[in-house]
Amino acid sequence: MRRLDVKNITLSYDAQPIIKGISFSITEGKITALIGPNGAGKSSTFRILSGLVSPDSGSVFLDGIQMKSFNDLRSHCGYLLETADFYTYLSGKKNLELLIALTKSSANATELLEIVGLTKVADKKVQHYSKGMKQRLGLAQVLIDNPSFLILDEPFNGLDPEVKELILRLLTDLKNKGKGILVSTHLLEEIETIADDFILLNEGEIYLSGSMNTFGTDRQNVKMHFTEPLPQILNLGFENFKKENILALKANEKETQFVLKELYELGFIPYKIDRSSLLHDKYMEIIK
Repeated sequence: MRRLDVKNITLSYDAQPIIKGISFSITEGKITALIGPNGAGKSSTFRILSGLVSPDSGSVFLDGIQMKSFNDLRSHCGYLLETADFYTYLSGKKNLELLIALTKSSANATELLEIVGLTKVADKKVQHYSKGMKQRLGLAQVLIDNPSFLILDEPFNGLDPEVKELILRLLTDLKNKGKGILVSTHLLEEIETIADDFILLNEGEIYLSGSMNTFGTDRQNVKMHFTEPLPQILNLGFENFKKENILALKANEKETQFVLKELYELGFIPYKIDRSSLLHDKYMEIIK
């Protein structure tokens, strides 16, 4: 299992610190979510990883061996930064074939289009593609050299819910095929369902990072909605708030299941349960 380790990168613009010594890892077969508010340093981190910006300091290791520079990552990574560019007067397939020829890759355009779900529009000019189709074509471009790692900056921007769901499934498929994926996004609840690890940036520093499983036992905000008012006496053993037909509490998954069991035995079954995203809760901690 291949692994990239980024260690202690710093970056300043006009003596203003932008990134303040952050370190993290990307591992094959895992999705790592890079999140944080605007100005946290996400885009600058991606520019460093793509070789577009040189950090003031820092190093990168591949399988424990230090690389000469971040530019060397290009041999092992595929990048989707902002919006991919195409020759709009050419078809999606022709765009891929042209790039394959320029890079002297052994990739097959038809197979790449199948992976990203664009087989039916392979011969359609890109100028007639929807934004979601263009984004999927961009992912096909990223896969041309079959990189071990994918660096994806906001791949869901401006997409409708159906296409977002499609790309989430695609990233999961790529992870299951062994790709190591670093993705930045504001879709906190959605990315939480597929991410293995997360990095929360704030003002150029790592505020919190770790495995999603590690934080899966944390209490989150839960709201249960009922068709009738709840009984006044309901001892759950931890903080909760009742207002007519809504029960609000902070509970982890195990505690939530316990509450549901207790309510069921009392004859109260919620018709709707809202559970806040773990990443959303952590995100909100730093912008309050």
